[in-house]
Amino acid sequence: MNLRKTASTLSALLLGAAAVGSSQTALAYEYPTIDRVEFVHMCQREHPDKPPQEMLYKCACVVDKLAVDLSYDDFVESSTAFYASTIAGESGQVIRNERVAKGLADTFREQLGKARKSCFIN
Repeated sequence: MNLRKTASTLSALLLGAAAVGSSQTALAYEYPTIDRVEFVHMCQREHPDKPPQEMLYKCACVVDKLAVDLSYDDFVESSTAFYASTIAGESGQVIRNERVAKGLADTFREQLGKARKSCFIN
């Protein structure tokens, strides 16, 4: 009887752990809606010569591709470093000279380039 109870408890724990592990993995790659919308709007502003509806779909494609390759936390860190490195003057120079920030910015630049290419944004 104790063996059956132990096996049942162990099975329940394993199933619970699997469910928690899979939901945490799925949640790690879900970006908040507001961040997706802000990214798409920024992307659309970068291409004023293209039809807005076309860029809506293409820019949404880019953020979806980024979400596959970067967890939300990695997206926030690397995109912040990337955009901060474009600040002119001393403020931007601090980011450009810092090794970790430069690495994060380079990672984001590479991921962004791949995503843009696969979503047909030149």
